[in-house]
Amino acid sequence: MSIRAFGGWVFDVADGSGAGGIVSRTRTRKPLLGRMSVFIIGILIGVALGAVVTIIGAPLLDEIYPSAFASAPAAPARPPLAALPAAAPASAPAHGFFSFHLPGPSPQPAAPPDAAIATGPVQPPVPQALHVAAGRPIVIGVFGDSLGDGLWAGLYRQLRDGKTYEVVKFSRAATGLARYDYVNVQEEAAEQLAGRHIDIAVVMVGANDEQGIIEGHQVDGFDTPRWRQVYAGRIDSLVGLLRSRGAAVYWVGLPKMRRESFDQKSQVLNALYLSRAEALGVPFIPTVPVTVDGQGGYDDYLSEGGRPRLMRAKDGVHMTMAGYLRIASPVSSVIRADVGRALQAQRPTTRADQTRAEEGDAQGGQAASEQ
Repeated sequence: MSIRAFGGWVFDVADGSGAGGIVSRTRTRKPLLGRMSVFIIGILIGVALGAVVTIIGAPLLDEIYPSAFASAPAAPARPPLAALPAAAPASAPAHGFFSFHLPGPSPQPAAPPDAAIATGPVQPPVPQALHVAAGRPIVIGVFGDSLGDGLWAGLYRQLRDGKTYEVVKFSRAATGLARYDYVNVQEEAAEQLAGRHIDIAVVMVGANDEQGIIEGHQVDGFDTPRWRQVYAGRIDSLVGLLRSRGAAVYWVGLPKMRRESFDQKSQVLNALYLSRAEALGVPFIPTVPVTVDGQGGYDDYLSEGGRPRLMRAKDGVHMTMAGYLRIASPVSSVIRADVGRALQAQRPTTRADQTRAEEGDAQGGQAASEQ
């Protein structure tokens, strides 16, 4: 019997059988010791490396990135809204667990948690100037995010008549004042208004701003002191840009939100919008009063004409068309009233108007002398 091996198979061929002989074949087994040894050795090396990282690596990482491994410190007391600055330096310190530095300049020493954020003397509000002229349409530009899109649709239906008002959409979905690394709203507005005149700018933003803010090489968590500094500065800058183009600015607040945690953040933004609007002399128009039910809570359906009507989208953030008309109503009312007063002030004074004014002055002087 002869044995011929080929690729692990062993052929046993009977001598002299030639092609007709009986052939049997068996499979030889390679030893498992080699592969098993490699597997066991790999496990032992992994355990050893893990022990080394645990003993040595963790303290090293904690020294390099202390905020990533240490417990979050208690949030510092929030400064008064009136003390918010118009801008913040790029090297301002981070605060809290959600603040960290990307590669860049070394941060400056942090101020004490209870230190006030000062920016110099508080300037009095700038009077709102509305420049309109009879005989041409009053151009209203709507700026903001997806809520601004919906507000534009509502104002378009309520105001545009081809004669008195022209309502133009400058808003853009998925934008906001927090993520200028994604879309810089300030720069985009400047580009949109290049060579374009508007009389009134309406701003509704904030649906995407309940998050950290990026400024330079630093990210700060929502509603931390520096977040408020930077965000307030962006509000002021946007208002300044719109006014520099000759527009009177109106700021519209966020509506009531379905999810409680999201609603709380929205109200933080609303308080900040109101504070900066008052400081800048900008009319602030809240929308919470027209987006809550009779008990002051959230409801998808709100009463209209004595009947419930669906006002909110499925996400509990946006509105239906009926809802956008609802929040646009107080905005259009304020604009109509202000435009009416501005046009009235530009009308030439007639003799009858002068007579009535003189009679009023005379009556006032007589009443004063009798006292």
